[in-house]
Amino acid sequence: MTDFEKYFKSLQSHKIDDITEHSHRPALKELMESLAGAKVKILHEPKREGKFGSPDFKITHTESIIGYVENKKIEENLDKTIKSDQIKKYQSLSDNILLTNYIDWIWMKEGKIQQRETLCFLTDIENKRAKLDKTKVDAVEKLIKSFLSQAPKQIGDAKKLAEALAVRAKLLKDFLLDELKRQEVEHTEGRLYQLYETFKTFVFHELTVDEFSDAFAQNLVYGLFLAKLNADVHAVNLYNAKKYIPASFELIRELVNFLDELDNEEYRETRWIVEEVLTIMNNLDLRAIQDTLSFTKKRKDADNIIIKDPYVYFYEDFLAAYDKKLRKAKGVYYTPPPVVNFIVRAIDDILIKTFKIKEGLADRNKVTVLDFATGTGTFLLETLQQIFDKLPRDSGKKDLIIKEHVLKNLFGFEYLIAPYTIAHLKLSHFLKDNDYQLKDKETLQICLSNTLEPIPSQIKIPLFPALTEESKQAQEIKDKPILVITGNPPYSGHSKNNGKWITNKIQDYYFVDDKPLGEKNPKWLQDDYVKFIRFAQDKMETVEEGVVGIITNHRFLTNPTFRGMRQSLMKTFDQLYFIDLHGSNKPKEFAPDGSKDENVFDIEQGVAISLFIKKKGLEKKIFHTDFWGTRIDKYKRSLEDEIKAIKWNTIEASAPFYLFQPQDEELKKKYNLCISIKDIFIKNSNGVVTKRDNLVIGYNNEEIKAKLKVFNDIKKSDEDIAEYFKIPLQDKDKWNLSAARKYLTKTGISNNKLTKIYYRPFDTRVIYFDEVLVARLVKNVMASLRGNNKAIICGRAGLNVNGDDWNLITVTNSPTDLNLFSRGGATIFPIYISPSNQVDDSLLLIPNFKPEFLKLLKFKQSFEELTGYIYSILHSPTYRKKYAEFLKIDFPRIPFTDDKKIFKQLSELGNQLIKIHLLEDETNYSYGDFIGKGTNIVEKSNYVVDKKVGKLYINKTQYFNNVPQEIYNFYIGGYQVLDKYLKDRKGRELNIEEVDNVRDTARALAFTTEQMKKIDSLTKSWI
Repeated sequence: MTDFEKYFKSLQSHKIDDITEHSHRPALKELMESLAGAKVKILHEPKREGKFGSPDFKITHTESIIGYVENKKIEENLDKTIKSDQIKKYQSLSDNILLTNYIDWIWMKEGKIQQRETLCFLTDIENKRAKLDKTKVDAVEKLIKSFLSQAPKQIGDAKKLAEALAVRAKLLKDFLLDELKRQEVEHTEGRLYQLYETFKTFVFHELTVDEFSDAFAQNLVYGLFLAKLNADVHAVNLYNAKKYIPASFELIRELVNFLDELDNEEYRETRWIVEEVLTIMNNLDLRAIQDTLSFTKKRKDADNIIIKDPYVYFYEDFLAAYDKKLRKAKGVYYTPPPVVNFIVRAIDDILIKTFKIKEGLADRNKVTVLDFATGTGTFLLETLQQIFDKLPRDSGKKDLIIKEHVLKNLFGFEYLIAPYTIAHLKLSHFLKDNDYQLKDKETLQICLSNTLEPIPSQIKIPLFPALTEESKQAQEIKDKPILVITGNPPYSGHSKNNGKWITNKIQDYYFVDDKPLGEKNPKWLQDDYVKFIRFAQDKMETVEEGVVGIITNHRFLTNPTFRGMRQSLMKTFDQLYFIDLHGSNKPKEFAPDGSKDENVFDIEQGVAISLFIKKKGLEKKIFHTDFWGTRIDKYKRSLEDEIKAIKWNTIEASAPFYLFQPQDEELKKKYNLCISIKDIFIKNSNGVVTKRDNLVIGYNNEEIKAKLKVFNDIKKSDEDIAEYFKIPLQDKDKWNLSAARKYLTKTGISNNKLTKIYYRPFDTRVIYFDEVLVARLVKNVMASLRGNNKAIICGRAGLNVNGDDWNLITVTNSPTDLNLFSRGGATIFPIYISPSNQVDDSLLLIPNFKPEFLKLLKFKQSFEELTGYIYSILHSPTYRKKYAEFLKIDFPRIPFTDDKKIFKQLSELGNQLIKIHLLEDETNYSYGDFIGKGTNIVEKSNYVVDKKVGKLYINKTQYFNNVPQEIYNFYIGGYQVLDKYLKDRKGRELNIEEVDNVRDTARALAFTTEQMKKIDSLTKSWI
């Protein structure tokens, strides 16, 4: 009896209805083994049910995986299986896949079907006398042998290796997370959960199971890569991997010890993906990989710049394939080597010329260097390169400098395990390329530690003696004097570094001129990069001299929230140098000549290089310059410019903002004689903050009611509701979804709480105005917007919205959303307010102008006239252009004319504009009629000019006619008004009210452009 006849007989031994996907796996395994070569092993992989299951069979050849077999139930449609996420996952690991439902067979190679055959029909299995067709047997045999004969793929390119490792690390992370959650839920905390608890307790207190799974998966992958680099021609497996990790990498060796656990049943699913990683390692063209990652080869990148740090590209490629969103969430962006080169060269130059340290960074007696956010060690690598570049080619001092300086005086802190491992790997490789092999007792002083968390002196970490010693070492470094601090700290506005020590230290930045900042929402001071700067400043406050060289978000240079920080830095340091590299996309920046400006990173916010110098006897000075242009332009300048050769602008940073940016001092004096809008009105407030727009805001009353009925549907769980409306179950603002649902059930839906809200420019919607469902109602101000009362809406700091032209001004007569402007921050200045902060519609409203302001006026005006005048001034093109640099920083200041006639004229123009912006008056324009028949559905907002006539299309057949380009391109609050209105309604059928609103808005904007010209004619000569 042939092997196929045995297999066929096994299939016939069960009724069709009784055959599951598991029924004949022994027979299937036996058949494949009979066709396999001597060194090919076919391993059945039993798996737990769930989304992270492993393949049914793993095929190996000399310990390397050559493919996977997925086995389905006998009647299952394999064409459907091919398209499943499960098969896509397996194809990301191997390009050699075999699918079978026992009778149908499909062999896939590189995502394409190479061969498909059918061994027999279902009726053949049911017919005990049926026999196999030899032609079909031969075809299936050929298919199976072709599948089994594929050789493991060898990788010799670093980028392909990074991508291959990333795919496997991502899957490994999923398995680890799945197992961690299981251990947590079932209270069976095994070795993996103990590791998580250890890191959470001793490395990063805010660590989640998801973050740990991510970090640990990456660490295991790179730990195995490190092992393979040292194993050389020897194969690496689960049992010998740690043997190949050098003693100088003790902590990494401790972490890789986890592989011992993979023999245990609970880690069976984790094991197969680790073996996948080992397959990659054991099939590397190691010489080619080492050559690609060599520091001795002078290769160039796509921009024709010499690659000084090949590991930067290696890890960037890994992260890009692994999880781009994760990198953004953590603010993990590795600094471009040209920028690092400039910073380290600048530090070296300062040490030599300002500190009179002849050997600069190479001085072993005076120089200590700390990279306080090491990442993959790029700054420390550049420091080593700078030190070695000063030595003669065949200098005998190199080994001595490594032993007595590099290994003793260069330090790094990094709390993410994967970059920590890469940093050790990279720097040891660099030393090896410089003919220095770390000995067992020697180690780089890069510590796995949170820079911002002090470490108890008596710390003892269970399971990790190496981590215990490294933590103690980290605190010793934190306690010792450091001359140089450098690095690229993480950027994360939602910082998790909220420990007691740094929280207390950062409080210094909340004061300016010994008074509280008075900011309503100083959240930007909680950004991680700000905390790292405070750490560096604190270190420098404990020494007589030192230098800090870093790259960070550039917002702290000019944003008003950071004025206390700026003043504090001025007190600590004697000289400060700032190179604003710009490149912001939020708001979008352009070079002064209007040309393109790009970021040196792949991030939204602009960045700046900062150099802080503390040295007795130095004249107190602040220097500033700008690098504009393309990314490659900035790279070239970074590589070529020297700190002393740059053309610096000297800054006189003064109260109240202490700006780290040049200003026209004469114009500044004139502008400061004007009166801030905040000093004109008694009361102002931010707009309404819902935090739950999807629930409480809609286009009409019926939509809101429908939403609230869904919200209160007792058939739906709290989790269902949270998912449906994309809102959290709880948050720090005392929001509790479950309690809110009970509250609404008790009170019912009230028509009285349905009210208009000014949501976006010229876009009024409906809000359910309820203090339980809405985060912040700002009732005491919003309740005053009744009757004929109005409020000016003004924004602070025009740099926070897109574009160069200031346009943070509009008007309202109803409650207004905080995010009326594109980056939020709409501030409401009512003309009249309720007395004594009471919310009572029966109370008479009183004027909202400060008495001390009214006393300054040269002649008497009504409150309406004052309002019209202010609104008019803020629509003066000359005013906006002339004071643009100041409007980027704070609320606008209003110049008041002494000419009563001009005042009255401007007031009248402003009040006309207010009425038009509130759509209370009609204009004489004929723009924006709605043309064409169709569905009225906004498919795509598209503006075209046809025969000199602008047409604003909502779909292929319908458009708003005669819309001049100037009107279409009109911005308020950073929004292109007409475009924004229609884009927000994409997929929605416009009703007649919305159609009319687009028409009326176009006409109102046309009126605005003409009114602004009239205003300008009255202001440009004196303003």
